[in-house]
Amino acid sequence: MAAAPIAPGDSKRGAELFQTLHCSNCHRAGSVGATNGPDLGKVIDRGYTPSSMASRMWNHAPSMWASMEEQRVSLPALTESQAGDLFAYFHSLRFFERPGDAARGKRVFTSSHCAECHDRTSRSVSGAPPIASWNSLTSPIVLAQQMWNHADRMESMMASRKIKWPRLTGQEFTDLLVYLRNLPETRGRVIEFSLASTGKGASLFQEKGCQNCHQGKLALEKRMAAGTLTDFALAMWNHAPDMAESSRRSGQPMPKLEAAEMGEIVTFLWTNILYAEAGDAAKGLRVFEKKNCTSCHSDRNGSGPDLKQLVKDRSDPIRPFSMISVLWLHGPTMLAQMKSKQMAWPVFSQSEMSDMIAYLNSIK
Repeated sequence: MAAAPIAPGDSKRGAELFQTLHCSNCHRAGSVGATNGPDLGKVIDRGYTPSSMASRMWNHAPSMWASMEEQRVSLPALTESQAGDLFAYFHSLRFFERPGDAARGKRVFTSSHCAECHDRTSRSVSGAPPIASWNSLTSPIVLAQQMWNHADRMESMMASRKIKWPRLTGQEFTDLLVYLRNLPETRGRVIEFSLASTGKGASLFQEKGCQNCHQGKLALEKRMAAGTLTDFALAMWNHAPDMAESSRRSGQPMPKLEAAEMGEIVTFLWTNILYAEAGDAAKGLRVFEKKNCTSCHSDRNGSGPDLKQLVKDRSDPIRPFSMISVLWLHGPTMLAQMKSKQMAWPVFSQSEMSDMIAYLNSIK
């Protein structure tokens, strides 16, 4: 599975699908939708993975289908890519922030000597832009891009003033952003975060020289998987002097990034880290048997397709979004057959779903 390309989800397409597929008839996400079902913006946390989404949708599918039937809403034929887009949208709603404190942030701004170059409204003598012009405060992606592009200049300026590069903790950086976002000049700006990719992130990661230092198992993996995009920007800030020094030693200038390029690289890293869920195939076989999947899906029973043969015939590996697509394409038929056999609809935990997917892929 690690060798197979992973298509990143697009949160903007997911936001459109949330309405066109009638999810908003029952669910709310962000500022859109009804309140009959759970608010999908509030139930998503940073531990939310594709297997989380697959298990939750699977567990609640019968009640969702019943509700759609009552509303006379036709069941959508959800594809794997559309499931990925919805996942990116749900994740984008609550992924990038943790609570911060503006008063603490003001102290960080002062103690880190930021005020010595950056005025709130006017360009300083050093040429540093005023805070009021920082569009990056509304987007973690743009913030990371700006910090990357200006790190070498900031380091030179700080060195000329004999100021040590401030390395911040995640909480200090968040407090700082909360302070800056709540100044009179910046207050009220809408914070934006979207995962949208044309799939160029992998090639950009090489073209921009990222792979020169970050090879194999990226040091950023844990931070990206368990943290926030603000943490990603912070990692770039804290390691900027090291990256600049590495650039000087190699004789190669640090490449500049456009905001769209930074978005591509971040989405590439986020996708491959978050989607790489490790399941246990042996446990997955036990789940497959325990949930009575074999009663319909085996070469000895003709009531349902033989999953082993279906998996073998696939060119791509099974992923959580594959399970979601199958659920919406064939789930109602499966539910009817299970009712006829007086069998309960199977319920999966996140780990069970991940393990079962690992088992299905092991068949290949």
